[in-house]
Amino acid sequence: MHKSDYNWRLHLENCKHIGTLIVIVFLAVLPSCTAVQEETAFERVVDYYRSEGDTLKMRAAEFLRDNAMWHYGECRQLNKPFTVSYTDILDSPETKKDSVFEAYLDSMGYSITKGAVVWDSDTVSEDFLRENIDLAFDSWSKPWARDVSFDDFCKYILPYRNGDEELSGWRRMLKERYEPSIMDSVSDPTSHRQVVDYLMRQIRRDVEYGGSMGPFAHDLLAPSLILQLHWLECANCAHYTTLAMRACGIPCAMMEIHWRFTEVTHSTVLFPAIGTNKRDYRLSVGDTLIYMGEPKDTMAAWRVWEYDYEVDSNRLDLYDIYGDKAALRQQAWPVTLSDVTSKMCRTFDFSVPVPDSLRLHRYLFLCRFHNWKWLPVREGLVDGDSVRFHDATIRQWYRLGYVNGDSISTFGPAFTLVGDDGIADIKDRIRPYDLSGDTILFRLAYRDQLKAPALRRTITTNYWGSDHRWHALTGEAILWGFNPTTGEYREYDEGLGNKGFRPDFHLLDVRLPRWTVFFDEGLGNPFGFLKPDEETGEGCLMQF
Repeated sequence: MHKSDYNWRLHLENCKHIGTLIVIVFLAVLPSCTAVQEETAFERVVDYYRSEGDTLKMRAAEFLRDNAMWHYGECRQLNKPFTVSYTDILDSPETKKDSVFEAYLDSMGYSITKGAVVWDSDTVSEDFLRENIDLAFDSWSKPWARDVSFDDFCKYILPYRNGDEELSGWRRMLKERYEPSIMDSVSDPTSHRQVVDYLMRQIRRDVEYGGSMGPFAHDLLAPSLILQLHWLECANCAHYTTLAMRACGIPCAMMEIHWRFTEVTHSTVLFPAIGTNKRDYRLSVGDTLIYMGEPKDTMAAWRVWEYDYEVDSNRLDLYDIYGDKAALRQQAWPVTLSDVTSKMCRTFDFSVPVPDSLRLHRYLFLCRFHNWKWLPVREGLVDGDSVRFHDATIRQWYRLGYVNGDSISTFGPAFTLVGDDGIADIKDRIRPYDLSGDTILFRLAYRDQLKAPALRRTITTNYWGSDHRWHALTGEAILWGFNPTTGEYREYDEGLGNKGFRPDFHLLDVRLPRWTVFFDEGLGNPFGFLKPDEETGEGCLMQF
């Protein structure tokens, strides 16, 4: 007998007053009541399918139960009833439809209101879970899903949510909306591509991509509200596509692409190479089909996420160590994002030395310069005197960092990974911005301030120094003219205006060390680095 149990019994034997006895009986019963209250809907659904002898559905319910504690939703609704159809708002077919619609919503005072965050483990009901599981299994039995394994079914069809949207009866609604016509509309219902092509045509009738709708609704919405709004930005288009495809038994997952050049995030849908689908590809309402595994360095992303229901154990380890620290909120939360950058871009694994003072850290971070901050974009596990990073992309501007309280501290030189073909050793791909070696001539052209151009103009550009700081570099830029008739450029003076030349740009000649990162005044981020041109020896711009 545990000591605490013995003391409780001894106290009970010595009770002289009925009031004390009632209190003790209440306390003794409380643990058993609490145990009953802690049994969630997920547990009851597992027990239900176990009692029914349905092993597969029981395992599916266990999959949902085991990951539920990390999922939550937030109600996002229109602030007042939406009574006018979007088709009644259009002025003409020539009008940019999404802009007109957004203007209408704004003029009528429509907005999205948000409710409190609710956790699935506290709110999901037994009936909701059973209906989702039964409907998902029904769609899994269709001809186009016949070769999808149980594990892939759990990952790409079964989940009752995609992100942090409000839960709803989306599966039944979308299944009834799209699935019944498939068999009569495709020649080969066992063909994944035929079914996806057909469903995308139907989805695009209900939802259109509207680039200007982002400011109005950029949070993930329930599908019923998406159908009301009709025009949405890429995230909700991809979100709706994912749910509609899953409702019909098509395995897929929403992807979030962080482009390197534009600093814009794009969402689309990944269709993995499982079942009768033989190649990974991505496709959504506003996209054309693009096969994965054929990455182009010209459109590389610094990271690509897949929205999963299953918890990523590596990210859970990050969360256990650092919690919800401000410095790593995007990096370590939520833990249901998995890294699929290698499906999209050419990536490399590499190791770098760790200073003695940082070797006790479990993780160090690969940081990217953005909005005047070094932000962690990739985590690396420390192993002795080195740290290893996986799936890093080329032509980023990197530094190493570590968590220091609620912020990120960086250390060491800035560097990049180069993607030139023919480099066999990963060490040769790491190019530090150490400003060593000869300087090279670089020419910067400026086409602003040409309404009343001066022959000489003082220009300030900035470069990253070997002391890991920005430095201003000021020089005098010379005005150049262009003759549109002859196509000739010349250094401009007053007399050229009578010879068919017009002021075209100011040219600043600067000498900077090779592999110099630089930016111009007024830009939020560095826009490139210098690399010698193999033929001329002059510096050329390599854009990040």
